[in-house]
Amino acid sequence: MAVSFTFPSARPIGLVDFAWSPMFEAALSLRVVAEPKRAPLHLPWVRRCRDLPADLQDEIRALFRPFHGTFVPGIFEAALQGDHATFADELGTLAALPDDTVALELSFAYGGIECTTFFDDDEFVLDDPDYRARVLRGAPDEHMRGLAELAFDDPGALRDRYVRLLERYWEAAFDDEWERILPRIEADATAGARALVTSGLGGLVRELLPEGRWDPERNAVIVDKDWERTCDVGERGGLLFVPTVYGWPCVLIDVAEPWPASVIFPLRDLRTPEVPHASDHEVVAGHRALGDETRLQITRLVAEDPRSTKELAELLSLSDSAISRHLKILEAAGIVTSARDGYFVLYRLVPERLDVLSRALRSTLGLAGAASGDLPALPVSVPRAR
Repeated sequence: MAVSFTFPSARPIGLVDFAWSPMFEAALSLRVVAEPKRAPLHLPWVRRCRDLPADLQDEIRALFRPFHGTFVPGIFEAALQGDHATFADELGTLAALPDDTVALELSFAYGGIECTTFFDDDEFVLDDPDYRARVLRGAPDEHMRGLAELAFDDPGALRDRYVRLLERYWEAAFDDEWERILPRIEADATAGARALVTSGLGGLVRELLPEGRWDPERNAVIVDKDWERTCDVGERGGLLFVPTVYGWPCVLIDVAEPWPASVIFPLRDLRTPEVPHASDHEVVAGHRALGDETRLQITRLVAEDPRSTKELAELLSLSDSAISRHLKILEAAGIVTSARDGYFVLYRLVPERLDVLSRALRSTLGLAGAASGDLPALPVSVPRAR
């Protein structure tokens, strides 16, 4: 089974856009704080949030623990329809959502996806006693059933709790975090836009969405899921690609109105958080050469004065052949160099090579500042079901 986004042509640049939302990202991060075991890559952020006031932590767990897995209520996506509004603007959008919209989205989350279907008309489902009964039966515990009942009986009060929680969390912690991760999110959006212009939707999918594939015969972006749905992007007025940090490890998909059709995917460097650095081989070869007591002694001796194989053999009480083997390893790593001086071949230290190895080691460990101005690496999204 799969979710398919079909396009009227193979290069529908006008139907693809990129978006991000501080409020939506904050909501995704709150899932991590509420259920840290589900997102081990984000444990550094979880640890930072342990300093939040105890009552705020309790409210986070109470209101965001239900939103695990691949479902996030669309009420937090409302701001994706705008043009990168501020967090305060987005919070105002959330606070102004109709009660029925809030009740429907939250009941999906509290009762579990199993209690819902794709409704032809969501307008009247809230008045269906069978639907309410399914939601309450689907709630996994008493706390969740209490939230579900409140969603049906007083959705406005529940919405206001989420607004207050997000506002406190933003001021206490996430404002600075958003400033830190926004350049990475913008970088992936820029990379996607470039791929779209140069290589079409196939290039965009290859660049940003390895979990998906481009079907040129159908002009469709396809993402395998455990549910089936086809979304006509032309009829919906476009498709949003939304890079996320805290949505990891899932690719979240929304095809339900009134929210924009969207694919919310983890940043590229979160899919492969550890990749070989260009300097790794150099670091390993150089330090392997120095990682032997005898070779370290040889290096210290030739740092004092150029020396021959025989002199080193005498100083270290080893055979000429043993010294030669060690010198070959050091010379291959560029740590020593040799030159004939009359009858003897003298070995000298290459101090510049040690400087290079030191810089390479600091770089591969992330301890050296990037002279190129590259963005700092992050420390540390399977489509969303309905």
